[in-house]
Amino acid sequence: MFKSNPKPIVILLAIITAACLATGLASAGSLAQSAQQGADLFDQKCRACHNIGGGDLVGPDLEGVIERRDMEWVRNFITAPDRVIASGDPIAAELLAKYNNLQMPNQGLSQDEVSALLAYLESPGGTSAAGADAAALAGDAGRGNALFSGQIPLQNNATSCIACHSVNGLAALGGGTLGPDLTGVVGRYGGEGGMAGVLAGLPFPTMQGIFNSRPLTPQEQADLLAYLAQSEGVAAANQADLNSLWFWAFGAGGALVLFIVMAFFWPGQRNSISDRLRALG
Repeated sequence: MFKSNPKPIVILLAIITAACLATGLASAGSLAQSAQQGADLFDQKCRACHNIGGGDLVGPDLEGVIERRDMEWVRNFITAPDRVIASGDPIAAELLAKYNNLQMPNQGLSQDEVSALLAYLESPGGTSAAGADAAALAGDAGRGNALFSGQIPLQNNATSCIACHSVNGLAALGGGTLGPDLTGVVGRYGGEGGMAGVLAGLPFPTMQGIFNSRPLTPQEQADLLAYLAQSEGVAAANQADLNSLWFWAFGAGGALVLFIVMAFFWPGQRNSISDRLRALG
């Protein structure tokens, strides 16, 4: 009788075990790498409008979003939010109405980048908000005005805001029209906290081409935030004055019309009453 040799079996089992461990470690390393890439992408493209565990900003807090929403829906929305909204998706419509009808921009992400963001959102490992440095600084509205208009150049040589934007009627004085008018923008982006995040990240594709390599400094962000907030207050005051002016104008106009009507009709009424009195006498 030949005795079986157990050594080949033991060696084979050892090889299989090592291969499984190596595959598992490689997979874990790949996931970790993907999550890290997702964290970098989140800071670059998402942090301006979204928080993770710190409350709503311009858009919703994304803590637990993978558990709250279907994974495929989240993937589709990150990939092409404009297409999801245009499709009439009820969740997208509800979010749009809740957050001031501000549509999330299509960032043109690849599927690998979307997967990396999803890996990060599954396990974000920490919270922070864009604009925290700027929020801690005291902003100077006057300097912010000068930065906006280009009277003071931006430190990193980016294009001044006025090249593309106007604020509070500035377009008539040379404000740009390539981008939206920024009157009331602080309120539209959820207050100063949300606007601070936007200035820190400038998450819009057309702006990232300009500011990615020439970002606003924290002090410039704080100064521009102070200016935009101040201009919003001025715009509100001007609107209140305009409403008051219209109120008095309509009141005066109504009084004038009443006076004209009385001037035409009162003499005839007075003569008619006199005739009736004479007839009774």
